[in-house]
Amino acid sequence: MSDGVLMKLTLLPFGDPETDQKGFPIGPPFVAQFNPESFSVDTQFKYSEEKGQGQQSAEQKFQSVEPKTFSFDLLLDGTGAAEAPVDVTVAVKLFQLTTGFSGLTHRPYFLIAMWGTFVISCVLERYTVKYEMFRPDGSPLRATISASFKEHVANPLRKLVMNLMSPDVTHSHDVIGGEHLSLVTHRVYDDTRYVVPVAEANGLDTLRRIEPGRTLTLPPVV
Repeated sequence: MSDGVLMKLTLLPFGDPETDQKGFPIGPPFVAQFNPESFSVDTQFKYSEEKGQGQQSAEQKFQSVEPKTFSFDLLLDGTGAAEAPVDVTVAVKLFQLTTGFSGLTHRPYFLIAMWGTFVISCVLERYTVKYEMFRPDGSPLRATISASFKEHVANPLRKLVMNLMSPDVTHSHDVIGGEHLSLVTHRVYDDTRYVVPVAEANGLDTLRRIEPGRTLTLPPVV
């Protein structure tokens, strides 16, 4: 991508969550007048607490990776001070039309948010419009849309991801320096009892340090 090409943040609306990246948008896109100065992406891991009898502290058992959430502010300027002005009222209506409620599916649209290498399927969680500067008739000359979104993963892809995270399928692992087989098996199976079967499956004659760069096959739990 050329450094001289300005890519603007774009939101595309879709009605079908399963085909949103293959079908055609169901409505008009929203293209930011100005790219955000910054945006934040929040990733959370979900755990369950398992406390054994007589234990004071609980072990944090990993359950899943929660959908990402992200937010940014979009400036709309109708003064022409920075570049060609927009009609602020119309631009806000376009944002609402792109992200809003679909009469066909009776729910808000599924969205694709694109900005450079950042591409994600999502839904709008909330937004606030702050108006500033007004014409004598009261119409706004400037506004800021503060919007928050939540990642949406279609069911087939979600199932695939969860299966790949399961100990019941075959994994592969590229060994890095200083790794021991017990550490690798604990990460994948949450149990070091599978050290010997994994060693046998890979033809290893040691259960300790493994040569860096080697790819291990980690078979499913029987």
